Amino acid sequence: MSSSTQNHNGSLRQRQGNGRAAAHDHEDDHTHSHSHSIFGHSHSHGDHGHSHAQDAEKIIAALKGSGDRGSQITLVGLFANIGLTATKGVAGWYLHSASLLADAGHSLSDLLGDFVTLFCWRLSRKPSSQRYPYGFAKFETLGTTTISILLIGGALGIGFHSYHLLMVALADSAAHLSPGPLQEILQAVSSAPVPQIGHVHAHGVDPNAAWFAAVSVVAKEWLYRITKTVADEERSPVLLANAIHHRSDAYSSLVAFFAIVGTWLFPAFPLDPIGGLVVSLVILRQGYELLKGAWGDLTDASVSPRTHASIEKILQPLITKESPATVAHSSKPTILDISHLRARQAGSTIFVDLTAVVPGSITVDQAHALDARIQELVKEKKKEVAEVRVKFEPWHSSH
Repeated sequence: MSSSTQNHNGSLRQRQGNGRAAAHDHEDDHTHSHSHSIFGHSHSHGDHGHSHAQDAEKIIAALKGSGDRGSQITLVGLFANIGLTATKGVAGWYLHSASLLADAGHSLSDLLGDFVTLFCWRLSRKPSSQRYPYGFAKFETLGTTTISILLIGGALGIGFHSYHLLMVALADSAAHLSPGPLQEILQAVSSAPVPQIGHVHAHGVDPNAAWFAAVSVVAKEWLYRITKTVADEERSPVLLANAIHHRSDAYSSLVAFFAIVGTWLFPAFPLDPIGGLVVSLVILRQGYELLKGAWGDLTDASVSPRTHASIEKILQPLITKESPATVAHSSKPTILDISHLRARQAGSTIFVDLTAVVPGSITVDQAHALDARIQELVKEKKKEVAEVRVKFEPWHSSH
């Protein structure tokens, strides 16, 4: 055991009084972290630590229905995305719907996201190895980062394509207007430089394309709901990221639906490209929120204040209520205080380290027993905690 000086983290004994008033009662036995997006906040609960099949068997097991739920739900999304991408792509081409074609391109990015999710989800659940002694949890964060980049890239692609179509539509409208202020405004706006991106179809949009967009909306919203359910139960940020990716595609399909119907009802208005720009901003924000959360994990940022407070509350019962000066010199294995509490997130797991202040006369065996008590309590109350590292410090009157 070694002695150290108190730092700015303070101790639980000092904050025990005001800590009770600040903590939420519902976090006692069922604490959970939050993942935020533009749709509100979703809950990500602690890890149960299931064991899984070997890597070589993972896809086969999922296909047979004997694999873990994360792989199974990802494969469902994978096959659904293959069908939706092909269907919307062919329908968009033959029915002359640029918005449906753009939506098919977004579904193509979902396919890549499903492959990333399937790989990172299974890899992150592998037991630790000699090369990765802290486990593979950060591969899940890496998968979340990759999906967020795919979302951002897809948003920029859809936005650029929609901007191109909008400029072409405004230029066409200006050419058919009578000379006047409105025509001059449209000519000025549409004169912005627009790179040529292949051939722009002049065909009218077939309203039957709206049926394909509607089917896509229903399918992707269903995929979002079932994937998010599994993500919450398995406490997986990469599955949650994939669920949000499904919903972003549902939004782009919804915009495509209204753009197709609106173009059919009001052919003079460039609703198709305007809708594409709106959905690109929605998807861009989703990607940014996911990237921001993953960046905190990759850079070993602290857990949220709420999660930190919940761990403090779990540890409070371990601290003796007796005066430290009374029991400081006894041989009784007692925890007098807990300080320097730190925690960081790695994928769906949390790593905790802390300093336990104990009487200086306790034995190594007694310190080991206290360490076991701390480990058992924290991991029982907060399932996502993978490891608790405890440093013991002898009590001094300066504490």
